[in-house]
Amino acid sequence: MTEGHPSVPSPPAPPWAQPPAPPPPRKSGRGLWVALGAIAVALLVLLVGSVVAVSVYLDRSSSTTAEGSDEIDTLLAEHTRALKERDLAAYLAPFDAGDKDLVARQTALFHNLTKLPLAEARYEEFGASTATEGTFDVRVSFVHRFDGMDPTPVEELYKWTVTRTDGDAPLKVTAVGGALVDGPARDMTTYYPAPWDTGRPIHVERTPHTVLVVDESLKAEAQRYAPVAERAATENAAAWKAGGVPAMVPQGFVISLVKGKKELGSLYRTTKETPTESGVAIPVPPAGAIDGADASAPEVGTSRVVIDVTDEYHFTKGDRELEIFRHELAHAIVNVLLKRGRGATALDGPENWVVEGFAEYLAHGGKAFTTSDRTADSTRILRSYGYRQDLPGNAAWEMEGRLSYHYWLGHSAMSYIAERHGEQKVFQLVTEHYRGTPIGDVTRSVLGMSYADFEAGWAEHLRSAVR
Repeated sequence: MTEGHPSVPSPPAPPWAQPPAPPPPRKSGRGLWVALGAIAVALLVLLVGSVVAVSVYLDRSSSTTAEGSDEIDTLLAEHTRALKERDLAAYLAPFDAGDKDLVARQTALFHNLTKLPLAEARYEEFGASTATEGTFDVRVSFVHRFDGMDPTPVEELYKWTVTRTDGDAPLKVTAVGGALVDGPARDMTTYYPAPWDTGRPIHVERTPHTVLVVDESLKAEAQRYAPVAERAATENAAAWKAGGVPAMVPQGFVISLVKGKKELGSLYRTTKETPTESGVAIPVPPAGAIDGADASAPEVGTSRVVIDVTDEYHFTKGDRELEIFRHELAHAIVNVLLKRGRGATALDGPENWVVEGFAEYLAHGGKAFTTSDRTADSTRILRSYGYRQDLPGNAAWEMEGRLSYHYWLGHSAMSYIAERHGEQKVFQLVTEHYRGTPIGDVTRSVLGMSYADFEAGWAEHLRSAVR
């Protein structure tokens, strides 16, 4: 469910050619910002898939006594109180005072958390501990909600290693990490580490509709780009309101800025390979969804947006800074509408051309797809196909040398819907499809035509627009 943009994509290849080698960086900074649609839908898939994996993992190791659980609940309730009342000494009390690094990191965490505009913040046990004597692990959920940004509370999962030296001694925390770092569904499951977990001070920059949470070393960047983020948020919100869809979506957004791809892949997730995208919008499940405690909870509670401000294409000139913020916040708006149910697979997710086409449409402020920087290269590809083209299916979305082209096709589909049926139909189609209705049924209910007729009309519109 990550949406991102490789900053220097390979130039499009003719359909019969071997994939070209990656080009050297262009001094002009020109290049198409390509969002990793496969990652976008993979995140949407992994969200539900990882919920199942986490539940299975927890079921294999859930056994403790009521007495032991009560003791842990008491410890976490006191931890919650200490944070709420800004009581550093009480907050640090559970941690091994002899481990200076652990104490330093928890001290930094405490100070970072007190900087966040949280409407809710509490610690709860997640699942059940395997033991309450000797040394054992406790999974801890940090349930929180950013004031005015998150529609519902979400949770970040920690694993505390806890020791009791003898039967009468208090519990002592000797190590803290992500809850499932070594378990199944390692990536994008526990939304750890968050920016406040790094052990370094954070800076928080707030606008009416955004909260930028960054490393303190990026304070200047946060202050510089906060107005851009606010503009993206307000413009997207205005577009959504004009779309006329009666759906509850986020009115604010939590955004982090990083420098470099390594950092991009290490906030709210742990990536096994260095990312190539320049921005992501990571859907986060609501509290209670991962362990099934709240069966009525939506699949996505909110999103966390992370953007690489060293990305050459977006942060060098023109409106490209605004484009990437609008693109990622577009994903964050509609992520909360996702409805597929447990056990969903990649084949059950929304069509990529809808997911990325809509984000591109808002990124460009609703302008025609022909205004996109992708148009020149994409037109050459379309010409090589004899101007015959279908909308790309999810299975072919990542076709070598075609990712940017597929984004452009998705954008063109949204432009076609807006021009032929009216802009509100764009928002209606996207909403209904995210809510789980197959795209063929959506074109009938929203556009009044079969998918085949819609695709034929779009293809003719595409040809006439670029020939």
